[in-house]
Amino acid sequence: MTRAKEVVPPPSAEDFLARALAAESAPQRARWAQKGLALDAEDLAPDTHVLLLRQVYLAHLDAHRFRKAVEVAVQMATVGVLRDIAHHDRARAFVALGEPAAAIAAQRLASRHAPPERRSFQLWCLGTLQHFEDDVDASLRTLRRAERWAHEDRAMIRAHAAYVRLTANLAVAGLDALVNDLQASPAREGYGQWLLGMIAHELGDARRAAAHLRAWLRRHAAADPAKVISLREELRRARVVLARLESD
Repeated sequence: MTRAKEVVPPPSAEDFLARALAAESAPQRARWAQKGLALDAEDLAPDTHVLLLRQVYLAHLDAHRFRKAVEVAVQMATVGVLRDIAHHDRARAFVALGEPAAAIAAQRLASRHAPPERRSFQLWCLGTLQHFEDDVDASLRTLRRAERWAHEDRAMIRAHAAYVRLTANLAVAGLDALVNDLQASPAREGYGQWLLGMIAHELGDARRAAAHLRAWLRRHAAADPAKVISLREELRRARVVLARLESD
């Protein structure tokens, strides 16, 4: 008696998403994601739909096709789920295009649509963009809102507000405690290290500033293109400060 041949179901949208996430290059990532997006709309759960589009967005970002990345982020936002992520991604692409007003508008939508667990992050990103455009008052207002929603990242957001105030020659109450809290938090090994370096620079502590900023730049020497784009201004400021310190 012959055994019936096992029927292998065709790949699902989730299968194509998994392949896109595991892809080793931007073209591969885009190719697998497009295969998933080409399936019947009924086979696409909203979350999967957005995440497949996001893989296409990231491929455009990696290839510096920033206008295309904006277009895909707009598509992501129309799906109806994960809208804060879609608007945040659109803001990143606008930053890369050198369009700060558009980036701030998109990031404002990201904070508005963020669920409670991501609201502090999205507000913090908005406050950062506002500061980079020299709108200190708006930045500090936004960071205060971010702090109210914060949990694990509260020490970093408080320290970031302190940094903003220092750059504007404003007094910072309890600065030593804010720095100590950041140094004691998990964030000190990531973005917090940039903040510690920039705060030290504003306080005139060249040795500490250089140590933190060199370590932070080493950590991001091999960062993926999307992260480099997201941190473009931070990377620029760190390099400017280090160059100034090393020339003294």
